[in-house]
Amino acid sequence: MKTAALLVGLLLAGSTGCAVAPNIRVVVEGSGTTDQLTYAFPGEEERTLRNPDMPFERMGARKGRVAIRLEGVHGELTCKIIINGRQVKTATSNTGAALTCDHSMAV
Repeated sequence: MKTAALLVGLLLAGSTGCAVAPNIRVVVEGSGTTDQLTYAFPGEEERTLRNPDMPFERMGARKGRVAIRLEGVHGELTCKIIINGRQVKTATSNTGAALTCDHSMAV
């Protein structure tokens, strides 16, 4: 019986270790618009949206490179990458400029 309890304890301890997936959010907000928005989360295909609604927000949960790119910005937009509630990247663009936020996490 002690062996089973020890095994369960070890399994529970291992499941709460540093293998916990991060909570990743990409956010675009502001008073502007964009012609094209492309975003990518680790382990997923890159996705491109034409004339997306603002504000924009998507979530992911795998370590690696996170990126968001806006082209054809009209007005002011800000992109943010937020991991586990902490903002790790932000950038702001005015009319005409492209906008990129990316961040890499060790796998």
